[in-house]
Amino acid sequence: AAAAAAAAAGGGRTYEEEALSVEDATAKLAALSDTRVRPALDLMGKMMANVSKAPAEPKYRRMRLSNKLVAEGLVHVPGARQFLVAHGWRIVEREFLELPPSDDPAAQAAAQAAAQ
Repeated sequence: AAAAAAAAAGGGRTYEEEALSVEDATAKLAALSDTRVRPALDLMGKMMANVSKAPAEPKYRRMRLSNKLVAEGLVHVPGARQFLVAHGWRIVEREFLELPPSDDPAAQAAAQAAAQ
């Protein structure tokens, strides 16, 4: 209902979803067929690998969800954004998925690598 109200008010699409635990988001992804989940797994793996290699690099920490390739991997795959949110990513400015900077970038990079 909130998404419909925002769209009706000219706010456009919302990418927010119900928050899930890591386990529940993983189960949601695991329930999908390989062809359906593969774009999400490939993109998330690349995102997390990039953050692990260059934890302070802002371009690896922010994705525009309206981008066609990102949408194919994260918007159109149920559970993909919930999985990332469960691993510390967040929706910002209505259309971006962002991993906020950490006081300990090395630990955050290690956590992203472990999620792969």
